[in-house]
Amino acid sequence: MLGARIAALRREAGLSQAELASRLQVSPSALGMYEQGRREPSADTLVRLSRELGVTTDYLLTGEPSERETEKLDALLLSRIRAADQRLEERQQRPFSREELAVLFAAMLMEA
Repeated sequence: MLGARIAALRREAGLSQAELASRLQVSPSALGMYEQGRREPSADTLVRLSRELGVTTDYLLTGEPSERETEKLDALLLSRIRAADQRLEERQQRPFSREELAVLFAAMLMEA
C-alpha cells in the first residue's frame, strides 16, 4: 500500500518517476521499486518523500490523513465540485445532478 500511495501522490503532483527520484536523490529504478512494493525506502528517504509530496510520514505509512491533510482533501473536493458545478451550469443538458457529482468525486478521492 505504501507504494500505491507514493505513486498516486507523485502523479497528483504532476511528477515523473525520474523527477521525483532526482529530488529524493535516489535512482529512478529505486523509486519504481518503492512504488511496486519490491523495495522499502529508508527512514531518511521516507521523510524526504513526505516533504516532496506534501504529506506526513504517517499518511505515507498508514494511509490515514492527519487533520491538516483531511482539511486539505475537503478543500480540494469542494473546489472540484464547484468547478464541475460551474461547467454544468454552462451546459444545456445536465448529465449528472449536483448530488451525483458529489458522490462521484468523493469516491474518486477515496480511491486515490
